[in-house]
Amino acid sequence: MSRHRLLSILAMLVCAIALMHGAAIVFSLYWTLWWYDIVLHFLGGIFIGLLVLWVRFLSGYFPASSFLWSPGRLFLFTLFWTFIIGVGWEVFEWLAGNTWSIEGYWLDTTLDVVLDLIGGIAGFLYFIHKHISHDERS
Repeated sequence: MSRHRLLSILAMLVCAIALMHGAAIVFSLYWTLWWYDIVLHFLGGIFIGLLVLWVRFLSGYFPASSFLWSPGRLFLFTLFWTFIIGVGWEVFEWLAGNTWSIEGYWLDTTLDVVLDLIGGIAGFLYFIHKHISHDERS
């Protein structure tokens, strides 16, 4: 997978998330569609997972790895950073006073982080699929 192709996918994904969030604010979709927040956290998890993998392996910001990354290690790397960034987002929401969910703050926060992680796993699987496919063609 080329670094520019994944960067293009990341740009499209973040634009889609921003548009969906904007629509949710304008049309009160977070309050009228119970599942809307779920979709955005899942997409956000995909974005985070792919972004940390792009930054670490394709951006050129880090030198080539001095050790081999097993799929398990890569999976844990992706989950770790998706979790840290997802929890950071929830802390930001809490500090901003965005704690009025119907189901209760802790239940909503837990669901949000779980969906971030599921999205991160989906991003990891996409990266592995495309990375392995690209390496086999080279």
